[in-house]
Amino acid sequence: MRASLWSRLFPYLLLMPAMAILVAMVVYPLLFSLTTSFTDYNLIMLDGVWVGFKNYLTAFGDPAFRDSALFTFIFAFTSTGTQLVLGFVTALCLARVVYARGPLTILLMFPMMVTPVVVGILWLLMFQPDYSVVNGLLAKLGIAGPIWLQHPLTARIAVIVADVWQWTPFFTIILLAGILNLPKEVMEAGEIDGATPLQSLARLAIPMLMPLILITTLIRLIDSFKTFDSIFVMTNGGPSASTEVVSLYIYRKGLPYMEMGYASALSYLFVIVLTVIAALLIRQLGRKA
Repeated sequence: MRASLWSRLFPYLLLMPAMAILVAMVVYPLLFSLTTSFTDYNLIMLDGVWVGFKNYLTAFGDPAFRDSALFTFIFAFTSTGTQLVLGFVTALCLARVVYARGPLTILLMFPMMVTPVVVGILWLLMFQPDYSVVNGLLAKLGIAGPIWLQHPLTARIAVIVADVWQWTPFFTIILLAGILNLPKEVMEAGEIDGATPLQSLARLAIPMLMPLILITTLIRLIDSFKTFDSIFVMTNGGPSASTEVVSLYIYRKGLPYMEMGYASALSYLFVIVLTVIAALLIRQLGRKA
């Protein structure tokens, strides 16, 4: 009897250290931040009074938060959509390469291996007005390059370009694997029926790849919403908060301004939005499966 009870409890005892770490590092901070979001807790007084949903209601009336949320959506959907298109086209080109496909794929992975901070520094130098590579290339074409990071529109373009450069290979590698594993019988049947390459792509390849496209887009879209490092290095949210994403705005409220209660409420609103977007994409994925 005791041996049987011990054999049942032993696996759970082995899991207890991992569960303790999980509770300490994940569950407790989540519960603490959720509780904090209902208070006016700040890092100066190290105390907070219960204010209920005041922080959440304040967020809906905060124009700076609305502007950062709007740009976050623009940034996430524009960069992810561009990465999807470029990654798919690149994957199609690589799929037709017979020799040196492996080395080319490894070279394409290089941007993904660079940390976001280094990406920010790299593109900060690339977009410098006087000695940058971008303006140097434009000058050879007879075009006077703008001061990229000092104008709202061009600064937004610059941070999107940096994100596209880093993460397009993510789509390329995954979609390349999907293209190379398409059923040859189906594709050959399309050719026999007289389908052109474009028709085979639109009516056969893309529908079969759609679940892979959706799950890859979901992963990358959620990650785009959390972008912080590269934008912080390149523009620090400027000029005039034109490139300030939600994660950067939450950081400012939480640390420089020390409004931890308000920052926690913003974080949970952000989580709710991401959850809704993920649920919609997963629902769409279920229809395509």
